[in-house]
Order: sequence, then C-alpha cells, then structure tokens
Amino acid sequence: MSFPRSEAIPIKAKLIRTTKLAEFVYCSKAWELKYMNGVEVSPEARELQAAADAWHIERGRSLARRDSYRLAAFAALLSGAVLFIFCWLGWAK
Repeated sequence: MSFPRSEAIPIKAKLIRTTKLAEFVYCSKAWELKYMNGVEVSPEARELQAAADAWHIERGRSLARRDSYRLAAFAALLSGAVLFIFCWLGWAK
C-alpha cells in the first residue's frame, strides 16, 4: 500500500520502539491491554511480580551455590584418591 505524497506518514510514526516489540514478543496479550486498550498494571500485580523476581534470583543463587559445593566435593574426592594411590604405591615416603 503506497500513500500519496500529500498523505505521507512521517518516519517517526512508522518506527516501532524496541521495548514495545520486546513486550509484544514476551506477552502479546499484555501488550494489547497496555497499548491498545490503555490498561495499566495494578500495584498488587507489581508487588507480586517483584516478589516473584526476588524468589527467582534467590533460587538462582542457591543453585549456583550448590554447584560450587559439588565442584569442591569432587575436587576433595579426587585429591583424596590421588593421595591414597601415592601412599598405596609407596611414593609418599
């Protein structure tokens, strides 16, 4: 569809902001409610989202900590096995 010169749409009207596009890709229904219908997110929903984000961050830290403990345990087990083999073969005199 082409527009006559007199009815040309300005370039700024054609641009779609990246944040709007990202919001649409994340949840098209929320995008429609916000930009098409003018509905805003309630304060209660924002609080719930903040609490969920905090839980998610803490869960990620907990999993990272668990992985660090697993790596340390594996390193200790490996060094113990190497030390046992050195003693068993008589190389640790």
